[in-house]
Amino acid sequence: MYISALNIFQFRNLTNASLALHPRVNMICGQNGSGKTSILEAIYFLSMGRSFRSSQLARIIEHERDNFQLFAKFYSGYELSNSKEKTLASMRDKHSKSIVKLNGEDAQSQAQLTRALPVQLFNPESFSLINSGAQQRSKLLDWGAFYHKPEFLTLWQQSKRLIKQRNAALKQGYPLSYIEILDQELVAKSESLDQARLEYFEILMPKVMSILKEFNNDLTIDMSYYRGWSQDKSLREVLTSSYVSDLKTGVTSHGVHRADLRFKVKGHPAQDILSRGQQKILISALKLAQGEIFSKEHQTGCIYLVDDLHSELDQAHLQKVLNKLMHINAQIIMTAIKLEHLQSLLNGIEFAHFQLKDDVCEKLD
Repeated sequence: MYISALNIFQFRNLTNASLALHPRVNMICGQNGSGKTSILEAIYFLSMGRSFRSSQLARIIEHERDNFQLFAKFYSGYELSNSKEKTLASMRDKHSKSIVKLNGEDAQSQAQLTRALPVQLFNPESFSLINSGAQQRSKLLDWGAFYHKPEFLTLWQQSKRLIKQRNAALKQGYPLSYIEILDQELVAKSESLDQARLEYFEILMPKVMSILKEFNNDLTIDMSYYRGWSQDKSLREVLTSSYVSDLKTGVTSHGVHRADLRFKVKGHPAQDILSRGQQKILISALKLAQGEIFSKEHQTGCIYLVDDLHSELDQAHLQKVLNKLMHINAQIIMTAIKLEHLQSLLNGIEFAHFQLKDDVCEKLD
C-alpha cells in the first residue's frame, strides 16, 4: 500500500501543494509552521475523515477560503506490477458539506475509506498513550481489530448504540425489568465484540513482546486486555448487580466501552515504573507490531505518518524503528526540520526529499 501522488488545496496554510511520493520513504522538511505536519494531517483526513489536530473544520480550511480539497492516487500492493491504481478525493466546506469519491464513485461510508487507505500515525502525542485514559488505549486495540475482523465495526456500532439507549433509560429512571430487556441484546453484541478484541489482542501481544526484546532486552512488561467487566462474572450478572448505582449516575459503569490495554512492570502500573524513554520504546513496539500484523494479514503494508519522531527517540532507537518499518514494507512519510537530523539513518536507503518554504513544497534531488 502506498500513495504515489498527493494534491492538497487550501488546507491549513497549504494553498496548492502537489507531491509525487516515493513508494517507501519520504522526507518532508521545513521550519516549524511551514506546513510539514499539515501534509500528514491531509493524508490522515483522507483515510479517517477527521483531523488529528482539531475537531473544528474551520481551523483546517485555509484562512479566508470556503473549502479545502484533497486528492490521492494510491496502489494497494507493494509494487506497481501487482497493484491496482486507486483514487480518493475529498472536499469539505466551512458549512461541513462534503463530497468524497473513491475511484470516481461516491463513497458509501467512512469505513470504506478507512479500509481503502489504512494509516498509522506516529507523532509526539502518540507517546502519551500509557498515561492517557483507557479510551485512548482501547482505540489502539480497535484500530487493529477493525482490519482484522470484518464484522468488528458493526459490532462496535451496535454496542455503542445500545449503551447509549441504556444510559438514556437509566437517566429517565426506568425499572430494572425494562433495563434487563435492553441488556439482552447489549450482552449478545458486547460478548461478540469482546471476542473480536480478544482475538486480535492474542495476536498483538506476542508481536509487541518480540519487538520489545529487539529494542531493549532488559525491558520486561506484562501486557493484558481488560474487557470492561470482571473476568469472574458474566456481563449480564454485572449489569444487573450494578443497576442501583448506574441508576444514580445515569451511566452504564461496566461493559465494552470500559475496555482497556493494561501494562505492568513487576506487578505495578507501567506509568509508575517506566521512564519517559522506556514508555516511548513500548509505544513504538505497539505501533510497529500493528503494522507487522496488518502486513501479514493483508499482503500489503499500511502507511505510516511519522511526525517529528527524531525529537522523541534517540538515534539508536530511531534507527531500529526505521529498520522495522522497512522490514514490514510500509510506506513512510516522515517530517523533520532539516534532512541532516535524519541523514545518517537513511544511508543506503532510496527516498524522496521534499522541502517546504513560504507555503511551497518542492521536491529536491
